[in-house]
Amino acid sequence: MSQPPQAGAPLVNPRGYPEAGPKPTIRDREGFQDVLYGIDDVVSDWDAFSARLAEAGPKPGPRVLLVSHDMAEIENITLMALGGVVRALRGQTRYLLVNPSNCDKIDEAIAAFAPDWVGFNLYTGLTDHVFAWLTRHKLDAANRALGRAFSDFKAADRALKDAVRENGGPLRRGGKTVYAPILIGGHYNNHDYLTSWARGADYSVRGKGINLFKDILLGLFPPGVYHDPICYPNIPEFDRAGFYRDTFAQSDATKKYALSPVKSVLTALGCAYNCTYCYVGAMVKELQGSYRALGLRPPSILQDRPLEIVLREGLAIKKLDEVYGTRTTAVFDQADISLNNLKWWRELRPRWIEAVGIPFYIQARPAMLAGARGRARLDLISGDGLVAGISMAIESGDPHVRRLLLKRMESDAVILDAMRNVKARCIPLRTQAITGLPVIRPLRAPRGSNIGLVDPGGREHYYDDPLAESLRCLDLVARSGIFSREDYYWNSLYSPFPGTPLGDYSFAAGFHDGATDNKERAYMFTSECGLSCFSPEVERRLAAFHRTANFFAHMRNGRDMASRFLYENSSLNLDGFADFVARRRDRFEAARGYSKFGLMPDPTPQMLSDFLAGAYGAPEDAWFLEINRRLLPYYGILLDGLVLAAKVADRYFREKEKGTRFGIDHLARVERNHYYDNSYNMSYIPKRYQESLRRYVHENRTVPVRSDPGS
Repeated sequence: MSQPPQAGAPLVNPRGYPEAGPKPTIRDREGFQDVLYGIDDVVSDWDAFSARLAEAGPKPGPRVLLVSHDMAEIENITLMALGGVVRALRGQTRYLLVNPSNCDKIDEAIAAFAPDWVGFNLYTGLTDHVFAWLTRHKLDAANRALGRAFSDFKAADRALKDAVRENGGPLRRGGKTVYAPILIGGHYNNHDYLTSWARGADYSVRGKGINLFKDILLGLFPPGVYHDPICYPNIPEFDRAGFYRDTFAQSDATKKYALSPVKSVLTALGCAYNCTYCYVGAMVKELQGSYRALGLRPPSILQDRPLEIVLREGLAIKKLDEVYGTRTTAVFDQADISLNNLKWWRELRPRWIEAVGIPFYIQARPAMLAGARGRARLDLISGDGLVAGISMAIESGDPHVRRLLLKRMESDAVILDAMRNVKARCIPLRTQAITGLPVIRPLRAPRGSNIGLVDPGGREHYYDDPLAESLRCLDLVARSGIFSREDYYWNSLYSPFPGTPLGDYSFAAGFHDGATDNKERAYMFTSECGLSCFSPEVERRLAAFHRTANFFAHMRNGRDMASRFLYENSSLNLDGFADFVARRRDRFEAARGYSKFGLMPDPTPQMLSDFLAGAYGAPEDAWFLEINRRLLPYYGILLDGLVLAAKVADRYFREKEKGTRFGIDHLARVERNHYYDNSYNMSYIPKRYQESLRRYVHENRTVPVRSDPGS
């Protein structure tokens, strides 16, 4: 047995890969097996490891079908990373993205590709259709592969797992795979790993999957539930080319990943903070639990990926842009927090700028951007086009909620200082907030929870109306005078992720039933409350706030105006919103203008009116023309209002072609994507309006043309 690394140890194998088969420390623990790899057990140099396999002989590597969901807007870096493992094993990978309506594509892919293994990366709330498919698949597979008639899923599942255990992997007949074992991992599985096992996974993988995935494919583990708690930064270079190849061929909808102007990278793993709503806190807890009996201090979960690998991924993005005839304008760093290791970024900066030249969009905490150290960080990244924008999570405007419920310790002063530092360097800012948090008094005593809204002195900080707490966060941003027109007030309706402290508290307090199945709208950050404890009227107001908060955030008196809209109007739909904007226009106190102007920074009311009259000239569009005329102050306050009006018109006519009536959800979606366009350096005018609006473009801006990707 190898010794797991302890605190301070570099998590890189100096040899590059195991000299012999890995011998991790394995312990039984609460329904799963802890697999604690030693440093000598892991692959850190995947190229050298692959070369060694090639020297060993011509035996082909595994054929693996990797499946996930097609609902995400950004590319799936988990699948691409796992594909990198298969590539190092000299195997072949096929990628497939599905949704509840097209799971038959999994059967088609298995028949066409004949994989040895099938792996699923699941998202919380999007699992029912996968498990429904898996029930049918295992019954059919057991009948075919085992030559016996099964009518009971549990019996078929058990028989297939036994057969995989006996065979040491895939079931083969006549040199062909007749049953490919099922591997399941992902956000859902970090919590409900036993459900995945019971509902059909032959291998249920918790925690970091890279090392376990490799060794399962090599036949080193029998079926079971496995947990790798150590944050080795040994994710191989993404198989981006393979992912784009298959998703581009799959459908017109999934072509978006190869064609998108925004790609994804990952500079680091883990996080230095333990926010209660995030899975990181659960990871830290599980890591500590895994080490409890070893007498060692565990290593940090915060690790930088090798700089050379990140550079190679940037170059791969540029190369694939040429293949697909597109241009990437920003790379979204999916690290939980960027900029933690300034030495790493100092080394990356000149090489990335020279070799890749695509700016990053990064995520950071207010505490990282405030004060002298924050200014130093921002000075490091703010020149030479290294960073296109920053996303900074605030989550709540109430210090008690931040500290007691969310375990976020930043003060209002720190948050405002961080905002001020970002805007002093003209970087577009996206503040993030959680709407509809469990801030009301518990419906039952949340036994065993160390979070809540009672401070150490016994004072309670509950809200009678959860919307009042959401408005407080809006007020913190809006009244600051720091928020610029190009900045975006992002907010999501809270959905409890089981296994996180806040998710478990929400269940224990009676705020929801703990179920996550069939909750796509809640867990894809759309417009459905994730808690079930609010009255229909409160839910209606929270959803309306979610859709309109960014508009009100651009007024110094945004809290007052948002309150009036939400509490004084019986209609909170698009017509009601437009009516409110028209009636209250004289009360709006527009906040700060541009610090980094748009394509058409200050359209006049006449320019907007002329555009609307031309866009909606047909009699059947008169109703939407009238709504847009009432929305003139809306377009006047927000970023690049004339461009936004053109994007709304473009989306309206596309929805009209589909027979869909344009509503406030559509408006909020167009508005959000409009701000994303600016943040990711991909501002554009919709093609159908480019000629008519070209004359208004600021002389220092060009006008890229592309199709609006919609949603």
